[in-house]
Amino acid sequence: MRRLLIAASSAALLLTVAACGSEDTSSLSAAASPTGCTPKVAKSDLVTAGTLTISTNATLPPMQYLDSSNKIVGMRVDLGNEIAKLLCLTPKFVNIPFDAQIPGVQGGRWDMIDTGMFYTPERAGTVKLVPYEIQGVSVSVAKGNAKKITSEDDLSGRTIAVEAPGYEFDTLTALNKELKAAGKSQITIRTFTTTADAYQALSSGQVEGVAIVESVTSYYQKDGRFETAVKGMNPAPLALGFGKQKPADAVAGALNTLRDNGYLATLFKKYGVTPYTGDLKVTTGAISAK
Repeated sequence: MRRLLIAASSAALLLTVAACGSEDTSSLSAAASPTGCTPKVAKSDLVTAGTLTISTNATLPPMQYLDSSNKIVGMRVDLGNEIAKLLCLTPKFVNIPFDAQIPGVQGGRWDMIDTGMFYTPERAGTVKLVPYEIQGVSVSVAKGNAKKITSEDDLSGRTIAVEAPGYEFDTLTALNKELKAAGKSQITIRTFTTTADAYQALSSGQVEGVAIVESVTSYYQKDGRFETAVKGMNPAPLALGFGKQKPADAVAGALNTLRDNGYLATLFKKYGVTPYTGDLKVTTGAISAK
C-alpha cells in the first residue's frame, strides 16, 4: 500500500468501557511531584496550580488501560508521570473518550492529551502537537486466522472495525481507493465508540478484524486472544497535544531530557514502540515517519 503521510479494554476485554463515558479524575499517587521542587509551569498556564492534568482514553492496552483495581496504567501513563515529575507537578489523569479530548484541551479542561494521537498538519493547526513516537496501523483477527488474512489485499471485501473515525479510518479509506482502482472489493469500515467496543465486536463475530496501532494488536496476540494479521500500515508519528504554548514547550523540554538520559529508549523498548527521531518540539506542517 502506498505509504501516506496524511496532512493525522482495559487489560480484560470483559470490563465495560463505562469508565470512558464520563471523566475519571483519579490521580495516580505513584508519581506525586517531588517535595521541595518548584513547578516549571506557572499556575496561570495550568488548569490547577501545581498539577499537570492529563487526558487519556484507557481502552488501549498496553499503552493506557484500567488495571484490576480500576487504575489507569500503561506506557503513556508511565511517560506522563515521568514528565510531570521533571516539571515538579503532580500528575492527574482524566479518562475520557478520544473524540472529547481535543475540544477539552482547547476549552481548558485539561493541560495535555496523552493518548497516542496521530500527528497530522491539519490537527497541528487546531492544537499544539509534540511528536514523540512512531506507530503503524495493524489489524487483529480472531485466533487461528481462519480466513487467512495476511496482507492488505486480503482485507478486500472484509468488515473491519475501528475506533471512532481517526487515523485508522483514514488509512483504511485510502486503502479502499487503491482496492477500487484495482477492481477489487472494498473494505466495509465499521466505527465504534472505543477500541474495547471494536474488539468486543470482533470477539462476537460482528466484524472480521480490528484496525488499531501495532502495540495494541501485539498485546492481544501475546495474551492469546487475537492474532495480528496485517501490520505496519501507514506508519506515522504520534504526538502529545496541548491547548497552550507554555505547557507544550515545558513538556517538550522534559521529553528531550528523557531522550538524553535514556529513559525514552528504555520505556519504548519495554513496550515495543519505535521512537520518533525528529525534533521533540511543538511542530507544524508535514513531517516524516522517522
